[in-house]
Amino acid sequence: MAALSTTGPAAVARPARSLSLTTRRSTHARAPAGRARTVRVAAQVRIQFELEGASPDVRVIGNHPALGNWDPAHGLRNGDFITLEDPGAMSLEYKWHNGSEYEMGGNRMVVLPDAADRDVTLALAVVDRLRAVPDVVYQPPVVQQQQAPPPAPAPVPTVEPMYKGQPAQYAGQSGYDGYQAPANITYHDHHDPYYDNDDHDNDNDVIDHSYGSYQAPAAHEAPAAYEAPTRSHDDASPGASIDDGAKRMQFVPVSAAGSDAGDRKPDGSGPPRWFREGVVYSIQTLGFCGCEGPPGSFSEGERLMKLLNEGWIEHLARLGCTVLYLGPLMRASHDLGHGYDTADYFQLDPRLGTVETLRAVVDACHLLGIRVIVDGVFNHTGRDHFAAQDVVRNGRSSPYWDWYRGARELPGGGAEIPGWEGHTGLPQLNHQNPEVRRHIMDCGRFWMSSEGANIDGWRLDVAHEVAPEFWREFSAACRDAKPDCVLLGELMHGDYNTHVGPGLLDSGTNYQLSKALWSSLNDHNYWELSHSYGRDKEMYGALTMLNFLGNHDQMRIHSRLNNPSAHYPLAAASMILGRGVPCLYYGDELGEQGKPGAPEGDLAMRRAIDLRDALANQNAKDIARCTAELVALRRSHEALRDADADQVPLAHTNETMAFARVARGGASAVVAFNNSDNSQRMTLPVGEKIGAHDGCEFEEPLANGQRLHVSGGQLHVELPPNGLRVFLRV
Repeated sequence: MAALSTTGPAAVARPARSLSLTTRRSTHARAPAGRARTVRVAAQVRIQFELEGASPDVRVIGNHPALGNWDPAHGLRNGDFITLEDPGAMSLEYKWHNGSEYEMGGNRMVVLPDAADRDVTLALAVVDRLRAVPDVVYQPPVVQQQQAPPPAPAPVPTVEPMYKGQPAQYAGQSGYDGYQAPANITYHDHHDPYYDNDDHDNDNDVIDHSYGSYQAPAAHEAPAAYEAPTRSHDDASPGASIDDGAKRMQFVPVSAAGSDAGDRKPDGSGPPRWFREGVVYSIQTLGFCGCEGPPGSFSEGERLMKLLNEGWIEHLARLGCTVLYLGPLMRASHDLGHGYDTADYFQLDPRLGTVETLRAVVDACHLLGIRVIVDGVFNHTGRDHFAAQDVVRNGRSSPYWDWYRGARELPGGGAEIPGWEGHTGLPQLNHQNPEVRRHIMDCGRFWMSSEGANIDGWRLDVAHEVAPEFWREFSAACRDAKPDCVLLGELMHGDYNTHVGPGLLDSGTNYQLSKALWSSLNDHNYWELSHSYGRDKEMYGALTMLNFLGNHDQMRIHSRLNNPSAHYPLAAASMILGRGVPCLYYGDELGEQGKPGAPEGDLAMRRAIDLRDALANQNAKDIARCTAELVALRRSHEALRDADADQVPLAHTNETMAFARVARGGASAVVAFNNSDNSQRMTLPVGEKIGAHDGCEFEEPLANGQRLHVSGGQLHVELPPNGLRVFLRV
């Protein structure tokens, strides 16, 4: 028998695409934000409904006495619990009612499979809007009033210099000053007026971001569709350049790299060199373009051209980023519209443009030596996908009946398809079906072809949910189409070795390391970060993983850190200079803030940004310049540049930490951190750990190239408050 009880205040809302299911046992541990763990339910199930942004009149009603048997007068309010005794294997159907209308779309459903373990509490968070339209499963998009603009972002925090309070010989030094990079990445005068004060003027600045062995063609023609205000392309040999009246940057176009396998590991595994030595810049496309949400709320248009017309591609190049990762941008379904609800795998979403629009963006990126990967959502589709529509309408007689998992016929005809982990708008594909596999392989090849957009690879949504053998087939198909492509899997939990390896995916998102990069600073606990680095090396030392401080599902780093002005440079440096491929999330380099929850939900981390307005703020310029300096340092030295270069722990306390990076060719670098408000001294055993014995010298690029000598097999290092120092072995 079901019992109903009401708790006090509403529970804290959590990020969710449509419906998120989070398991809470005795420890009340939660699954990663916006995701769900598989739940096997025992003798008693307790469910709490969390209605994010709902009005007091909203109720949850459903097909159970505890849910009012569809009677709104007896529905549940935000924060209410229901307790189901001995539920067995069952499911609940439910939806919202706002006092006058039902929620649009089919019923929501949560499946509670049987199990014989402990009692379980589930928290169901729903963020869909209520709409005054009939309760139907499918219908054309409904034009709605434009949403009110989001509230103004919080003020950009001030970032203190990395060398604040340091000895006089360090004070005031730019991260570029006095440092001579290797010939393949040269910096002739290291001030960038784009990030410096407006009165700086130098017409002779040149940054050459070419890869050593890649040669540009004699001429490369810029895409005709590109017309950026106040900037122009120059196709002079040896590579393309940008001229903004103050700085000239030269690059080798991607076309010069050729179409070989991309210099992978000897066994053919791992990512190609361009990714292994790259720096990724991630954009959540629909939010970035200001059009995430039900498509009917937005007009069609080429919003993706914002990347070109507002100077974002040049911004990436100035930061030193070499890979652009674009979040989902294929045509989405009408009811959700966040991009993870694909309606057509072979069209760009009309809010963003057409296939030709994406092709123009990719061409412009390639001209500047920037590769492009896009989000492939191949675990599930949206409800507007042709196969899902056919199954819902025709039931078992549909030729696509076996395309989805768990479809069940309805008594009145048609069928219902349960959604991935309870998200009813995301029916999960059956990857055992050969037609499904062929459909996805065709998509993978299409977007990498010249007929598509000539992209360079894929970021694969919830890759851990799909069997490795499917990714093995997908990898073969993609490499056959483009030998130097990269396949990056979203791996939120489990053993990354299951999905990344020879013949499988090339890389994965390193969630197990991500938290420690910021929480070790908030807690002044570098033991945590040192342990996480060690665990990463022990478990995944043979893999090339993608490291990040935040993404579209997580709180922004400047909101996450307790002291962002002092600790953002340390967090960024631990990601950018450490082992693995670093990934910047758009706006973090500008000091953007954003927390999930409240009316915006996840959109708080996916706001549109006006780049020109952002860079008018000197604090944002300072943060961008700090980030660019760290990226430049990484790309200029072999031991830091190669994601697979070894990372050797040297020493750590709660407040200090140091590690060395050692390349396969023997080059080495040392990075030391201090997260406290006081100066700290470290003694680093470089002789024992990396073979740097007495007589060896280390150069400090962030301090005008001054040199330190190894004495007694050790480096003795003074660290400024909340500062870091980097030493390159001479």
